[in-house]
Parts: sequence; C-alpha cells; structure tokens
Amino acid sequence: MGGLKMREKVLILGAGGTVGAAIYQRLSQSDDFDVYGTYFSSKPDKPHMRYFSLDNPEEINDIFEDIAPKYCISALRGDFHKQIDFHVLAAKYLKSHQGRMIYFSTANVFDGALECAHYEEDKPQSVSEYGKFKICCENHLRDILGSLAVIVRIPFVFGRNSVRMRQMLDGCKEGVLDVYENLFSNYVTDIQIADYVEWMIREKKEGIFHIGTTDVMRYSEFIKRLVKGLGEEYPVFHYLEAAGTMAVFTKRKDIPRRLDWDVERVIAFLCKKEQGK
Repeated sequence: MGGLKMREKVLILGAGGTVGAAIYQRLSQSDDFDVYGTYFSSKPDKPHMRYFSLDNPEEINDIFEDIAPKYCISALRGDFHKQIDFHVLAAKYLKSHQGRMIYFSTANVFDGALECAHYEEDKPQSVSEYGKFKICCENHLRDILGSLAVIVRIPFVFGRNSVRMRQMLDGCKEGVLDVYENLFSNYVTDIQIADYVEWMIREKKEGIFHIGTTDVMRYSEFIKRLVKGLGEEYPVFHYLEAAGTMAVFTKRKDIPRRLDWDVERVIAFLCKKEQGK
C-alpha cells in the first residue's frame, strides 16, 4: 500500500489582487497543492481560503516559518521600497530552504525601448519609475536565488472583474474614458496567467517567461472592441500621450500550444463569449 502523496505548499504574496486571486483559485482547485495567500488592506471574503495579513517586511519571516512553502508566487503591489524589502527577505528564506519563487514583473521593464516588441533574452531598458523598480526586483531575486527564481513579464492584465475592467465600465457610465491612442500592445487575462503558473509549477520550469497574446492591437482599438462587445454606451475618448509598441513575446520552445491566446480570444473571454475555467 503506497503512502499518501505530499501536497506542494504554495504561498501567494498579493493574493487579493487580480493576478494573485486567479492563481489562488486555480491552484486551490487541485488536491496537489496546499495554498496560502497574503493580503494588505482588506481580507478577501473567501472564508474557505487561508490568508495572512502582510503589511510590514518584518512580518514575512514569521509567515514563511509558519507555512514553510516550497513555492512563493509574488504578485505584490504597493510601496516600492517595502516590496524590495519583502522580496529580499522572502528570497533569503527560500534560498536557505531550497524553495522557488515565481515573480511577476512587467512589460514596462522595456518602456525605454518602444520601437519593437521584446523577447526574454532582451536586456531591460526602462525610463519609468515603475519599470526601473521592477528591474531592481528582478535583479535582486536572480542574485539571491539564481535558477530558483522564475521571472514572469506580463503586459496589460485584464480579467472580467479586474481593476482595468471596472475602470473601463466606470468610464462608460461617466461618459469619459482615458485611452492610449498610438500605443500597440499585447494583452493577458488572469485566467491565462493561472494556466501558465500551474503548468510552470508542475513542470518545475526555470528562467524568464513572457506571457501575453501572440499578436498586438492598438490599445484604443482594444478598449473600443471591449466597450462594443459588452454592449456599453460609447464614452468620449480622452487620448493619452504614448506611442510605440509595448509588447512581450516569447521565443521559448517548451510552452504548450494550449497556453497560447490571441487578442480575439481575450476580447471574446472578457465579453463572456468564451467560457473561462
């Protein structure tokens, strides 16, 4: 008679946000994972899920000692200086216990080079404080964890109940909506991200991943397609200054085709014309 299979312990930093919540929900549906999450301002209203409050960096060691996770997934948001402290402490714990981290970075690490889309091996080049901060976190994690740190760069994230979707719907109701006119991007949904993360953990993947649609669309056109697909009244569009391409594509050969999404699929999913998991 075989022994019971050990469940992989996973801690999600920022489990109350769009990305973290989708990953938490996906992994917790499997008997293979023992999932925990952290929140900052308000505890998610999900009584069957296990959450820890995380406000100050000194709290993180106690949480890690209590859970002893094999994987830490970071989808943290908020104060940049605090985040760096959180990640350095988390990385040091994971290194001493041979744990792994999946860190969510951003396409903004390339916002200083908008003349083309970027791939995993391209050197980050940012002019924004956000992009520079993300580069700093990437470097810290790779310096401490080496191959135990997985870097995931993502473009604009949308989910059916995400902040961006709520802002878009609010803009439609108010009659004015800000959009980037001359910015081309690819996009990603929270569901696609959750699919990727489950696959990466099961396959023990390493390195850098770019997760996003396989094609690009002008940001203003993308938003207009969503407004139309959801049956909302067209607002007055206020065009913001931004020009170029901010997209992250992959050259990795190990990614299953089932994880590929194109822009049309994203639009169909967000407009509830495609069933999500």
